[in-house]
Amino acid sequence: MSPLNKTLITLAIIGTSSAVIASESHGYITESGIKITPLFDIKLERNDNVGRYSKAEQPITSNVLVIKPGIVLDSDRNGNQYKVAYQLISGTYSDSDDDDYLDHRFTTNNFVKINRRSGIRFNYSYLNLHEERGTGILAGDTLSTIAKEPVEYDLHNVNTTYIYGAEEAKGRLETTLKYQSKTYNNYRNIASPEFSTLSTKYKDYRDFGGAIAFYYDLRPATELLFDINLTDRRYKLGDPKTGQSQDNVDAYYLIGSKWNVTGKTTGMLRLGLQNKDYDYSGKKDFTGFSWDLNFNWKPLSYSAVYVSASQRAEDPQQGTNYIDKTRFDIAWQHYWMTHFYSRIGLNFIKEDYSESKRTDDLLESTLVFGYQLRDYAEIQAGWQYEDNSSSFESNTYTQNVWYLSTNFIF
Repeated sequence: MSPLNKTLITLAIIGTSSAVIASESHGYITESGIKITPLFDIKLERNDNVGRYSKAEQPITSNVLVIKPGIVLDSDRNGNQYKVAYQLISGTYSDSDDDDYLDHRFTTNNFVKINRRSGIRFNYSYLNLHEERGTGILAGDTLSTIAKEPVEYDLHNVNTTYIYGAEEAKGRLETTLKYQSKTYNNYRNIASPEFSTLSTKYKDYRDFGGAIAFYYDLRPATELLFDINLTDRRYKLGDPKTGQSQDNVDAYYLIGSKWNVTGKTTGMLRLGLQNKDYDYSGKKDFTGFSWDLNFNWKPLSYSAVYVSASQRAEDPQQGTNYIDKTRFDIAWQHYWMTHFYSRIGLNFIKEDYSESKRTDDLLESTLVFGYQLRDYAEIQAGWQYEDNSSSFESNTYTQNVWYLSTNFIF
């Protein structure tokens, strides 16, 4: 399976994603023209710190069996594109049954061409997922050590975009409407007075928003862009400590550039202002510089470098006021032989909590070796490492995960 004839099928969007690589030559085409591609991944992991405990606690070590069956339906009719994907993810821990999980991911991505100048893009995803112990709402020894199961939640996301502007036009306008809701399924009413304010019901929310973006061709390979993005977040309940509203409006005003140079260098850079305004005047608002970058470089047909980075204020999973979050990711994938490749990745995330003295610096590194046995199957051996340094000692931890996996595309 050459790297030149691969397509990336994204099974989940909005922050939490899982991707599988499918060859264009795979799948089964029905008489009606629908392409059906079954997928199956299996992975065996060895995790040396399942709960992400600090040095003050005895870590739990366990083997983990992860099974991911899935299916993709694809259709392209006269420029109208339709895609539906589903994946089930089962995780079974040999020495920590409390951490077993069963996730579901469903997405559909569609584009309808109205005429040569305009079209409509419609996307929807439903994610039934979990947060690993020691992350998210249950981060830190105090919570991770007493948790009896992973935090589980449902996430619905729908967005539709109207695009106006022919391919050869000098400018292109995109307007988007979007909706997202998140509902937690367990730990909703924690009885202990010490932890009752951490009940997940206080994190349920609905987002309503919209965006408008204008792209202008500076040259054949480069576009100038202007982007305004607004999101109105409404929590179902008030702040668990004060009872006051957690609702806020997030606004981005960005300018930047998007480029594609002969297929070897693609990317997008946006810079501008973010304004996060809380309804309750007692909460600290955020107004400041925000930016994001996505950059792909392919110096050779068999080698690629991927870079992404961003800075923005976000709602935290622990606490109720914003965190100032900076992220930098870089990865290099190289085919040493036709069927053998390696991938090295490094991620750095810095989180500064506005309502406390807490800061977290998370360093993630990955090393993967892959070999394509057949056009429809490959094996991988990998290592993942996390090192979280926090001003709260109970949130400081290291974790190593070694794994072997096999991926099939039928």
